[in-house]
Amino acid sequence: MTEILKIEGMGCGGCVTTVTKALVAVPGISDVAVNLDSHEARFELAAPATREQAVKAVEDAGYDVKG
Repeated sequence: MTEILKIEGMGCGGCVTTVTKALVAVPGISDVAVNLDSHEARFELAAPATREQAVKAVEDAGYDVKG
């Protein structure tokens, strides 16, 4: 299932890398694409991962998720 998160606080390429690494580290998340211009992360979500785990991974990396 494709998921999209709106992320606040990203301002550079390093932020994109940090968010990408945080999401890829969650088992069940794949095909991560983070867009700095739209402030979105798009990824494939499969069991055992949940949307809540994805949100937590991004927030733990220091960014705010708005949807």
